[in-house]
Amino acid sequence: MATNGKMRIILARPDRIGDVVITSSCLEPLRQALPEAEVYLIAQGRMEPLFRSHPALAGFIPLSANADSTRRMESLAAQLRRLGAQCIVHLHADPEVEWAAAAAEIPRRIGFRAKGDEWLTESLPDLKKKGDKHEGYFNFDLLDLLNVPAPPKLVPWLTPDGDALDRLAQKLPAGLTPGRYAALHVGAHANKPRLAPEFFIAAARWLVKERRLYVVLVGADKEDATAAAILEGVGRSVSWIHNFSGQTDLAETAYLLRDAAVVFGRDSGPAHLAAAMGARTVTLMLEPEQENSARRWAPLGDCSWVLEKPLRRRWFETRSGFGQRNLEQYTPEEVIEAIKFALDA
Repeated sequence: MATNGKMRIILARPDRIGDVVITSSCLEPLRQALPEAEVYLIAQGRMEPLFRSHPALAGFIPLSANADSTRRMESLAAQLRRLGAQCIVHLHADPEVEWAAAAAEIPRRIGFRAKGDEWLTESLPDLKKKGDKHEGYFNFDLLDLLNVPAPPKLVPWLTPDGDALDRLAQKLPAGLTPGRYAALHVGAHANKPRLAPEFFIAAARWLVKERRLYVVLVGADKEDATAAAILEGVGRSVSWIHNFSGQTDLAETAYLLRDAAVVFGRDSGPAHLAAAMGARTVTLMLEPEQENSARRWAPLGDCSWVLEKPLRRRWFETRSGFGQRNLEQYTPEEVIEAIKFALDA
């Protein structure tokens, strides 16, 4: 148990970048409602640079990358047992984290109800697939059990590692100063549908020709096929294009996106990261059905705009097929108009 008499609360969000960025909008309301509590965050280890020295967190608990799931769970259970928290809020259902919290005998284990889930002490039905509100407000359905009310507005709160600015400066070529470049996020997590290269090629050419902006390509894979297709397709503008795919960690990426004149890509982790850092962000919602629509997943930020047209997924349709059919509703000219609007807003 806690030795200093303070209540210790753990927020667990073990999934992807965008989900963790959205979860950061819980931190200030939690601090306001429970100012004496010590709050910890569980997330993938690569997220830690986004929360370095965060004033609302007493600590960050990185999930182990050990390939053996039993060892991962036992290691996490041991950490949680030593921490002596009174409560853990599972903002995303994850059997390993839920098992570890139960093994550590955390008294209050709150989460969304899942079939066969015996590791929670308090649960709510999981209604997220209805997509009737933003993912951030689903988090507050659980936090309400701790008397933490949802705020009128969701505001993300990241504190990226300050040393990342120096590391990034060493990687940037001359001319890539704040506001002198646009960022295009070309990738997609796992097997999610991607935006076709022609959208990025048209946007890059326009940004170079009409706004005299350099263009940086952002993604997780250094050998990204979409990035290669863009570099091949931009023609004479290629000297204005810089490929940073797979070359920056999350904190460096956060600052790279923050200082861009505009950021464009599909709904993805970097879109959420860019919007949270205050960048002018244009996001094309590639799967605009209920559970994946902008209503649930729009990036949080005062300078964030989304491109979305209604479309229903057919019962026999694959995810990639649905994404492709949605893309056919758009033209590169529409993307350019949205980028121009964001730049001039």
